[in-house]
Amino acid sequence: MRKHNKVFNTLPVPESGDQLGFGDDLIEAFYKLTPDEREIVMDIVDRLKPGVTAYDFDDFDLQPAAMKLLTYHRLVLHNGDKQNSVLYARWLSSITMIEKRMTLHLDPGVVPHLERLRNHQQEDSERASVKLASQYSIRLYEWAWKWRHIVLKRISIPQIRKVLGVDEVTDAQGNIISEKCLVHWPNLKQRAIDRALHEINEKTDLSIRLVAVGQAKYRRVLSLAFEIKEKKRKPKPNGSAAT
Repeated sequence: MRKHNKVFNTLPVPESGDQLGFGDDLIEAFYKLTPDEREIVMDIVDRLKPGVTAYDFDDFDLQPAAMKLLTYHRLVLHNGDKQNSVLYARWLSSITMIEKRMTLHLDPGVVPHLERLRNHQQEDSERASVKLASQYSIRLYEWAWKWRHIVLKRISIPQIRKVLGVDEVTDAQGNIISEKCLVHWPNLKQRAIDRALHEINEKTDLSIRLVAVGQAKYRRVLSLAFEIKEKKRKPKPNGSAAT
């Protein structure tokens, strides 16, 4: 192998089963950002305009967060096209600084994914008036909402661990950001999945039920199947629908 080709060995190779759908990869990455980083992203999202890839930003106190969006977080985004192409990018492509003012630049390829994030945030604000207390509930709800029209959705154990955020997380240099937890199936089910299902079913517009557990030899759990349904909306007194 030629030396210059080794760089491609550092890029994650997306598996077909990991694809969430166009824009959903970025939505998932958004919820892993810090509050300051999310504030910058949403400031840009709120000002998105066709053909514009540079946005002025006057809050210089958020410079450290902007620098992390430029250098720290790596994005792997499925473009949702016929070629099943994948975009490797950062949240920001560059930053121009003049005194206490920043201009944040975007890779044009990221813009359609940010538009999907804007639509998602609008949908989320319309439907999610109830706040979920558990991080597992929030993550499972966001995943299930994407598949609500399928009704029955199967997912492997490695994939559900990613959804719930219980796997080991490393940065681009291989440094461990957070340790793996809930390694064994009984702990994962009892402390994360069961609690998340209870809170989601009680507080949200989704009804989710674990209907099947796929096992291999020695009772090792390999996959799960969830029944996902959107609850019927109760009509308001004035005739409009409400959850």
